[in-house]
Parts: sequence; C-alpha cells; structure tokens
Amino acid sequence: MLELRGIEKRLGEFTVSVDEVFDGITALIGPSGSGKTTLLNIIAGLVRPEKGRVILNGRDITGLPPEKRRVGYVFQDYALFPHMTVRENILYAGDNLEVAEMLGIDHLLDRKVHELSGGEKQRTALARALAGNPEVLLLDEPMSSVDEFLRKRLTLELSAVLRTLDVPVIYVTHSIREALVVADEIAVMRSGEVVQKGRTEEVYEYPRNRFVAEFTGFENVFRGKIAEKGSDGTVIEWSEGVVHAGKCEFEEGEEVFFAVRPEYVMVIREGKELGRNLEGNVFPGRIVSRMKVGPAHEVLVSLGKERVVVVIPDHAYHRLEIERREEIKIGFKRNRIRVFRP
Repeated sequence: MLELRGIEKRLGEFTVSVDEVFDGITALIGPSGSGKTTLLNIIAGLVRPEKGRVILNGRDITGLPPEKRRVGYVFQDYALFPHMTVRENILYAGDNLEVAEMLGIDHLLDRKVHELSGGEKQRTALARALAGNPEVLLLDEPMSSVDEFLRKRLTLELSAVLRTLDVPVIYVTHSIREALVVADEIAVMRSGEVVQKGRTEEVYEYPRNRFVAEFTGFENVFRGKIAEKGSDGTVIEWSEGVVHAGKCEFEEGEEVFFAVRPEYVMVIREGKELGRNLEGNVFPGRIVSRMKVGPAHEVLVSLGKERVVVVIPDHAYHRLEIERREEIKIGFKRNRIRVFRP
C-alpha cells in the first residue's frame, strides 16, 4: 500500500497537493500540466516535497534516496541505455532475468535497444523496472510513443501483466480508454490536486463535477436548474425546455449541470412507442455534421440553442438512413443522465 500524507510541492505559482492512499492498479489521468509526472517523481524520490510523507507498506520513505525506495519507474520515453543489450538493461536494475521470460522477451536478451520495436522497448523498460523487485510500480504514459495501430493490443497485453503483480501500480495516461482497460481505480488530477478518485466504473459513470465529466468523455454537458423533485426523479429546466432525470441530491431552485454521454443519446424513430425511460426527454433537431469514427458515426445535432453529439453504430446509422436526413429526433434516457454542481 502506498500512502501520500499531506504531500505539498510548490513549483513557482503551481502547487501539487495530494493526500491519498493507492492500492491495486490506479490510472492517474488529467490534462498536461496538472501535476501527474511531478507526483510520480515525488514518489520515486526524484523530487522532494516541502510538506508531507510518502509511506510505502508502512515504511516512511520520504527522506530516502531513489535507489533505497524500491520503486519501479517506467519513464515516458522508456530511458533505456541504447549502448546496452536488453539483458544488460535489465541486469542494471537487478539480478532478475526471470522477468524477461514473464514478459515474453527472453528471446531478445542479446539484442541492442535500437534493434527493438516500440512494443519490445516498452516491455524491456517494464522488465527493468520489475527486476529490482519493487514495492510499487510507476508508469508515466507508457503508450505515448506507441503508434495507434499497436496501442490497443499493447494496452491489453500490459493490463494482463500488471494484474499478475502483487504491488500497487500508478499508471499515468491522458486516455480514458486506456484507464478503463488497465485500472481498478481512476484518480483525476487538476491543477495539482486529485479532484476525484474511486473505482473505475464509479468515476466513469458518476463524475463529481463538470471537469471530470468532460475529461472522462461526457461531451454533452448543459447548464440547468432543478425545477421539481419527486419520489421517482427530478425535472431540470434548461435552454431547450425541461429534461427528466433520476433522483439526485440537489434541491429545487439549485443551479446544476447535467450530462449524457454521446453513446447514450438515442435516435427516435417515428411511430415507435417510447418507454418510460425516454418520456419527456425527446427533442427535435437538425443534423449539422456527420463523421465516421471506427465502427460508428458521430453526428452533431442542433436543438436550437444547444448542440448534442450523438454516437450511432454503423448498423443503426444505415438502417435509419441518417445519411439522407436533415431532421432528426433524439432522446435522453433518464437513467443515463448525470447531475452535478457547477
């Protein structure tokens, strides 16, 4: 278990301030400049905090140099020694070549770093980080130098390896997709602070504020006001009228934001009976643009004052003849609407 107790580090006018406990695999996400790499460097002993303690498995390592901490670190650019072989890179960190077999690179041990592919370099860097039997593993955007074609497969492979380890892992990434594949928990950083931390599904489905919502993929975020609360849900006034959501913690008259993911916006077919989940949440709109994205189409719909992004699977896109339409009706499922404070 890794405990960061009252950690503070000032960098000019910017301050990293964290008080959290990390166990299992945690994805640390946030925009560039939010303090993610600085936090890893504090844990690794490369940066000394002004306040607070770093406690690893009950051992206070705040004052220890990096080599005494038992922290494995995979840097963003891997930081492999180019003049050494894979074997020499691994042995530099510890006398443990078994990790090469575990990671499937034992046949590469005598190759030089420049002879390796991007995925092989990544696994070599991970093997070196694990060779010293670390008590915590830090990975700083390990997919940043891998091309998009390989990223999905390597993320799955890396996830499988990390789940065999019995140490806390902190995995820095900009990608919510990577975080969902790799991590048990997500911690979202903004301006040097962790603004939300919890189980992966919890953070993804129930953002605490607008920043977390937008960063984790809620592209449709709107301002509103609680108009009515009842035993079966909430009515929210917004620029397009009213929308019906599930129960929420806010009181009538409170200003709020509500959000719905593009993949949870429904295209409503004429004459189709609406279920209770969609009643009161259907809005006519005009298609502004269409874009093919993987096995789906991303459609931008103007409702008047607001615009809504809708992700439609290809089979539905063609069946509903979206390509030939200008007008469309869309609906928000009330159980998919998330409400939070401004």
